[in-house]
Amino acid sequence: MTKDVPGKKPDSSPIVGRKKPDRKRRSAARRHKHGRSRLTNHRDLLPALDGRSSAARRFRDLVGAYIADMGGLDLCSEVKLTILRRLAAVVVRAEMLEAGLMTGEPVSVSELCSLASTAVRLSSRLGLERVPKDAGPTLTEYLAQFREPVDDSEQEADHND
Repeated sequence: MTKDVPGKKPDSSPIVGRKKPDRKRRSAARRHKHGRSRLTNHRDLLPALDGRSSAARRFRDLVGAYIADMGGLDLCSEVKLTILRRLAAVVVRAEMLEAGLMTGEPVSVSELCSLASTAVRLSSRLGLERVPKDAGPTLTEYLAQFREPVDDSEQEADHND
């Protein structure tokens, strides 16, 4: 190594076999969470809106349920999360139209059908299919655990009487 000369950068000979990361990659690697948007950090699902309305709460609940169905936030890419948010928005809008339909308000049937079709298409693209949980044993299986085994000789004696 050479001596440091005033006014010059110290010798920074590259390490053999290692390539210096380019400037863009270094800055992206150093970027902290506070440098990203609230939506990217999953802190805010509806930016610039009050999240206390019933529609906003329903939207948030649906997004959370869809993420759980996909295996959790860690297994969802940003593209999947975006599609999940679109699906939740479509479902909330369709539910709002259906509620209006039930109260007698005039509703665009074509919009409702379009929303339903979009929801089916988005959910199938994501592969969202609810898999039923194992609820445990049936009632018969549960009760069978508490019955005492009956000997064959006792059964024959009961039938002969």
